[in-house]
Formats: sequence, structure tokens, C-alpha cells
Amino acid sequence: MIGNRDDSEPGRPAPASADRELTPQTVWDLLADSLRRRTLRALRAVDADQSRVTLADLAERVADDRPADAVAVQLHHHHLPKLASYGLVTYDADANEVVAGTVPEWVEPYLEV
Repeated sequence: MIGNRDDSEPGRPAPASADRELTPQTVWDLLADSLRRRTLRALRAVDADQSRVTLADLAERVADDRPADAVAVQLHHHHLPKLASYGLVTYDADANEVVAGTVPEWVEPYLEV
């Protein structure tokens, strides 16, 4: 069986490390996508006792005019790994669960754009 170049399991995103620097330019790049902004806002609105959200539930919350299944695929393969690489979310691809990470206070106003 052919594996990924980084030795991660095929079909799964490579593990993200949250040690990347979150600069203003990075924030603008990350939040340029409306789906990522909606994702962070939706996770911020999750009750404290229910810190984990399933991928399916998150997709339902942030889907606009697209089917939630299609949004879940985009979140899984692209958006959640990208947000996780900067520590803005924690995404367990095996359990399909997402937890809000720490969003710096100076980033908060950009979520509302």
C-alpha cells in the first residue's frame, strides 16, 4: 500500500503542530475564507459543558447554501487541519471531533467581518 510522503496514514491529514506563529498576515490569510470564519464563530458559541463538537454537527452549523456533507468534506480535508496547525482548533480526525482552541483577543474582531 502506498503511504503519504510524511508517513501519515493515507486518507488522514498529517498531524498538525500548533507551534506556528500567528501573525497578522497569517490571520488575514486564514480568515479570508468565510467558512473558516463561520467555523471559529460556531465553535466559540458552543456551550462550555459541550466543548467537543462532531464534524457532522459543525458542518450543519456552518453550512450556508451547500449540503452539510460537502461542507464536512471541506472541513475535514482542508479547513480544520489548517486551523489546527495554528492552534485555533483541535481536530481529532479519527473521532471526527473538533474542539475550539485559543483564539487570541486581538484576532476576535476579524471573526465578525
